[in-house]
Amino acid sequence: MKTAQSNLIAALQRLPLFADLTESELALIADRVSLRQLDAGEIVFCEGDPCRELLIVRDGSVKLLKTAANGRQQLLSVERAGGALAEVSVFDGGPYPASAVTITGTTLLCVAADQFRAFCLRQPSVALKVIKALGHRLRRMSSLVEDLSFSTVRGRLIAHLVHLAETEGRSTPEGIAVQLVENNEELASRLGTVRELVSRNLGRLHNQGLVQMSRRKLLIPSLSELKAEFDRER
Repeated sequence: MKTAQSNLIAALQRLPLFADLTESELALIADRVSLRQLDAGEIVFCEGDPCRELLIVRDGSVKLLKTAANGRQQLLSVERAGGALAEVSVFDGGPYPASAVTITGTTLLCVAADQFRAFCLRQPSVALKVIKALGHRLRRMSSLVEDLSFSTVRGRLIAHLVHLAETEGRSTPEGIAVQLVENNEELASRLGTVRELVSRNLGRLHNQGLVQMSRRKLLIPSLSELKAEFDRER
């Protein structure tokens, strides 16, 4: 039992939210934490469900989705190790504003909402970190609203491909190689559109020679030319 708690304290200490706490403070949280293990593709919670606990990703990844009445989905964010899920609902007492689905096998740390709120009152440093995380989330939502309001699907797609090339791309003699982990349906969810438009615009970029597609592998012969194309779209 002691070893289990020590492992849990070590896991908590690796999370940005709790990194500055003392071991005794971490032990207080560890006493109130439960673990939930989920397989890839499992629903963590659905939009509109009541929120009764704070959920933090210990390992794995979870996507947050907003679903329209017609069934179309918008990807809001992907939370990985250290990310909290819909923490707003923990503090305002409202239902979950979006749905959460695991992308990979995931382990969640769960703390009852009322216990976490009480802990934040005793530990203002944790409350400040939560506020900072909420600020980052608000900025991401503002950026997403701006993109959906003022950018074309083609522009959003190019911007996403440029981001992938810069963060995950691999330089080759032919250009920058990127492995696409999302299919066109998932890309459409990320970009706020439908699969047909993603396929059509990828095809046009391919025909222009700006990208080369082979299954889920993407090659960008010239990143500067792709960036120039994005500038023309703005």
